Amino acid sequence: GRHIVAVDVRETRMARTADEFIKVNQRGDFELLLALRAAVRGFKLKAESVSGVPVESITGLARRMKAAKVGIVFFGLGLTQSEGRHMNIDAAVGLVEELNHHTKFLLSPMRGHYNVAGANSVTSWQTGYPYAVDFARGYPRYNPGEYTSVDLLAKGEADAAIIIASDPAATFPAEAVRHLAKIPVVTLDQKVTPTTMLSRVTIPVATAGVEAEGTAYRMDGVPLRLKRVVEPEGGLLPDEEVLEAIIRRVRALKGEVG
Repeated sequence: GRHIVAVDVRETRMARTADEFIKVNQRGDFELLLALRAAVRGFKLKAESVSGVPVESITGLARRMKAAKVGIVFFGLGLTQSEGRHMNIDAAVGLVEELNHHTKFLLSPMRGHYNVAGANSVTSWQTGYPYAVDFARGYPRYNPGEYTSVDLLAKGEADAAIIIASDPAATFPAEAVRHLAKIPVVTLDQKVTPTTMLSRVTIPVATAGVEAEGTAYRMDGVPLRLKRVVEPEGGLLPDEEVLEAIIRRVRALKGEVG
């Protein structure tokens, strides 16, 4: 039957729901993933523990994963926003790649908020890259660890920001939020959030899927067409129309046509 293993730095509700809980040291994800990949490949681990996890638990998990008919590794912000970030994901990809020599295994991010997968899907088919895309040179360049919003803010490189249907002030690392609070911020949102409260300009917009039609993407990448249910109050416009108006104004200020 199915078996759920939760790996986390602390016992969570998910850990209590899972069949097995493995507690890993903070900032120890990368080492644990590499050790697990080595165990899957058949190497004998010489240490007594890796990242606070006993070797017996690592080898046991490796055997269970190899024996599964179909398995999937879900990862969340604990892996992407902790030390190592994209390198942690690279290690997870390597682990899943190794497991596919023995059985069918998949890798999927746990999307925490509505339509988080939507932006990744659009940038993927527009540029070939899912995120961390820079257009400064007139063409897309991909470099996680350098071009993500968190990296640009934490390094103090951004001197202005436009936030669309997101709340980085509540979810980004403290260092990135501190810089965000220092620069001019324009936010498009349908509700009050910590980000709208620190923004210099806040533009209220229609709620997608309720007051405006559109397409949202499920966590597994499946698109869902959303219809408008009610008319927006006060003549609110959807994000798309607001952004198109901003683009027209920017082009007019630059003396461009179109």
